[in-house]
Amino acid sequence: MERPDKPSDNMKDKECCVSICAWFGDDPSCYDVTVTNSISAGCIYSGFVVPGHDCDDSDDQTKFRDNVAHSVLGDGAIVFPDITGSSHKTCYEASHFAAYKCSFAGVLNHFFAEEVRYNHITLIDNTLGVINMPGVKG
Repeated sequence: MERPDKPSDNMKDKECCVSICAWFGDDPSCYDVTVTNSISAGCIYSGFVVPGHDCDDSDDQTKFRDNVAHSVLGDGAIVFPDITGSSHKTCYEASHFAAYKCSFAGVLNHFFAEEVRYNHITLIDNTLGVINMPGVKG
C-alpha cells in the first residue's frame, strides 16, 4: 500500500522494499551495509534503493550482489552514488543484479556522476531495461 505521508524533495527512497542508506544523506556511518542473495517482490516504488560500488570493482564487491527484484510496481533497483566510495562523482557501478516483471525500469539511475557502469545485470520482461540519466553538476 502507499504510505499516507509521502516523502519528497531530494529523497531517494519513497516506497521501496529494501533501502540501503538512502535516507542518511551525507552521514557516512550507514554505509557499511551489505545485502546479498535477497529477493524483493510486490514493492510500490522500487525493489531496492542502493548505493553503487567503485568502478572496476564488480568482480570483488559484496555490498549489493546477487539480488533479485520482481513484480515491482516501479523499478527493480535505483542505484545512487555511495558517499564513501572512491570518486563516485566521477564514476560508480552497479553489478550482479536481476529484475523481472517490473512495471518501469529494471535498473534506474538519475544521480550526478560523469559515468555510471552496469555489468552482470539480467533484466527480463520489464517495461523498460536500464534507464541511465546521470547528470554532471558543474
